[in-house]
Amino acid sequence: MNLVVSDASPIRYLVAIGAVQILPELFSKVIIPEHVIAQELQGRQTPAKVKEWASRPPLWVEVRKPAKPESLSLDAGEEDAIALAMEFGAPILLDEREARGVAKRKGLLVIGTIGLLEVAASRNLLNLADALQALQKTNIRVHPSLIQDALKRKIGEQPIPPRDGYIE
Repeated sequence: MNLVVSDASPIRYLVAIGAVQILPELFSKVIIPEHVIAQELQGRQTPAKVKEWASRPPLWVEVRKPAKPESLSLDAGEEDAIALAMEFGAPILLDEREARGVAKRKGLLVIGTIGLLEVAASRNLLNLADALQALQKTNIRVHPSLIQDALKRKIGEQPIPPRDGYIE
C-alpha cells in the first residue's frame, strides 16, 4: 500500500500506545483531514501526547480538505476522511462501526486499528501482544473477542483475510 487516509481514532490510539511509527513503514503518505487534525485530535478530552503529535504532524502526513465534501450523516472527520479516500482511491483507517459501513458501501478498503497492528506485526514492526495489551489500556471501545481473534491469528500465523472489505 502506498497511500492511506486516516480518521482520528486510529491515529489517536497509535500515538497513545507509542506505535504511530508503523505508519510510515506501511504507507508512503498518510492523508489526514484538516478537520481531524484541527478539531478531533486537539479537542479538550484528547490526551496531551496526541495533541502534541497533531500540533506538529510528521513529514509523512499530509493534511487536506476534500475537494468534494460528502454529506453522509456522520461526524465531520469521518465524512472528510471518506471523501478523501474516494478522491485518492486509497484505503481508509477507520474504527467507528457506522462509518465503516458507509465506507464499505462506497467501495473503500477499510482498515481498523487492530487490523493495522496485525499487519505491522506480520512485518515485524511491533509485538502484537504488547501492542494489543497497550491498546486495551486506552479508552478504545472494542469487544474483547476482536483482541482474542487477532492474537489467535498471530499465533496460527494465518494471513489476515479482509472480511467484506474491512480488516479489523
